[in-house]
Amino acid sequence: MHIAIIMDGNRRFAAANNLARIIGHAQGADNLGKIMQLCPKYGVDTLTVYALSGENLTKRSVDEVSNLVDLITKMARSYKRKLVGQNVRVKIMGKLKSLPSDLQTAVEELVESTKDGTKLVLQICLNYGGRAEIVDAVNNAIASGQTLITEELITQNLYSANEPDLIIRPGGELRLSNFLPWQGVYSELYFTETLWPDFGEAELAKAVEFYQSRQRRFGG
Repeated sequence: MHIAIIMDGNRRFAAANNLARIIGHAQGADNLGKIMQLCPKYGVDTLTVYALSGENLTKRSVDEVSNLVDLITKMARSYKRKLVGQNVRVKIMGKLKSLPSDLQTAVEELVESTKDGTKLVLQICLNYGGRAEIVDAVNNAIASGQTLITEELITQNLYSANEPDLIIRPGGELRLSNFLPWQGVYSELYFTETLWPDFGEAELAKAVEFYQSRQRRFGG
C-alpha cells in the first residue's frame, strides 16, 4: 500500500501551544519518524510526504525558510543511521539542485546510505510542485527527441511514477495544494482536523480503515 501525506498544521500546532514556529516544524519532523515506524504494521510499503513545497520557499519569510532548511538538513544527517537500521530507502522528489548546498549534500548522503532499504520506501518531496513536475516531465520527453507527447511518456518522465492508493491531509484544509496532481488522480482522499504533530497511530488507523472501506473505481 502506498500512502502520501501532506504534513500540514505544524505552524498552527506551535501557535496553539505558545511555541516558536520552528518548534512546531520540529515536532512535525519527529512525528514523521513515528509514523514511518508504524507503516509496516498497517501494510504500507511506500510513504510519500510533502516536506517542503516550492511555494513555501517563495511565500514564507526569509527567516522561516532559513529555519526550515536548517531543520531539514539536520534531520537528514541525524536520520541517516536510524533509517539504515530500519531498512528504509529514501528517494527525493523535487528540484533538489535549487536548494542550499549543505541541504543538497545531506540529502544526497541520506539517499546513498539508504539505497539498499527494502522494508519501506520513503519519498520526500522537497522544493516540490506538482505542476512543475509535469512541466519538467514534458520538457524531458521533448529533450529526448519525442515529438508526440503521450500520457505514457509523461508518466515515464515524472520524478516518481508511483501512484498513491491514499492521500492524507491533516490540519483541516480540504485541498491538495499542488501535491501529486498526476500520480494522485485516482487516489482516495482522507482529510482530518487533527494537526500533523498530533497525528498518531489512532489517526493513521482511521485513515487506513477509511481506505479499506472504499470501492476504488479508477474513473469508472
